[in-house]
Amino acid sequence: MNAQSTKITLVSMLWKGVCLLLVGLLTLIGLAGLILPIIPGVLFLILAALLLAKVSSRFETLLHKNEQLKKWRRRWNASSALPFFQRLKLSFLLVAKAVIDGLETTANSLNKVRADS
Repeated sequence: MNAQSTKITLVSMLWKGVCLLLVGLLTLIGLAGLILPIIPGVLFLILAALLLAKVSSRFETLLHKNEQLKKWRRRWNASSALPFFQRLKLSFLLVAKAVIDGLETTANSLNKVRADS
């Protein structure tokens, strides 16, 4: 094994490790979002699944076999005009907007309840 292939393997392993940490974080936020009404939990879980499919070929095969996820995978793949990182960035921005809108709606509801009291 030469130094170049060792370096590529190390970078690949580091990249997979970072992706797996991000998948874990997205999964935790998604599970919290299933409990808390402010956070869009399902969206975080979908992002975690898509990112995990990029890292794990076995998980990607499992996603391809799932009938309910085929529609979502087709939509994701239809947006292939954007590079993967741009799609991921756009997804995170949409999630951030949904969280902010949820917080704003909650704050407005609380202010309305206080004003009525």
